[in-house]
Amino acid sequence: MANHLNSMRCYLAGPIDYAEDDGIGWRNDISDFLEDLGVYIFNPCKKPVADAIYKEVEEEKTKMLGLKQSHRYLELSQRMKEVVHFDLRMVDVSDFVIVYVNPDIPTFGTIHELINSLNQRKPTLVVLEGGKANCPNWLFGIMNFNFIFEDFKDLKDYLIQINKGHVDADLSRWVFFE
Repeated sequence: MANHLNSMRCYLAGPIDYAEDDGIGWRNDISDFLEDLGVYIFNPCKKPVADAIYKEVEEEKTKMLGLKQSHRYLELSQRMKEVVHFDLRMVDVSDFVIVYVNPDIPTFGTIHELINSLNQRKPTLVVLEGGKANCPNWLFGIMNFNFIFEDFKDLKDYLIQINKGHVDADLSRWVFFE
């Protein structure tokens, strides 16, 4: 068995601001699966740092909402610049990126992370709520539609096949080291 994904790093991009559960649920589910394959997870909901300035969920999300509601935009901007910097750095050091897109949830950071990943020629695997039929046309123009998945089950099936070496990986994106 090849075990291509062992020791790789994966960033999990998806909505946080307007997601009902801050985007925690799907990230926890896919993290369990990936960790079983030996993948190290970069999860923006569980940042690998103790400093609260980089956090953006739960009580920190509430604090930022308070800054916005009280028109303390400079402080909000300063905090979010740290969050953006940290999250984009996690994209930079990842070997591949999983992106969850739900067209019904407004998001800006997710698209920024997706574009950065594509520009770095990383495997960028998108799970799109409603599948390819619900996919924004623009996405077809900027990425390989074979990396757009109908649901997390399809994504997991693909990753299992990549891990075992049973499918030809797009070598313009995937890089496997011995």
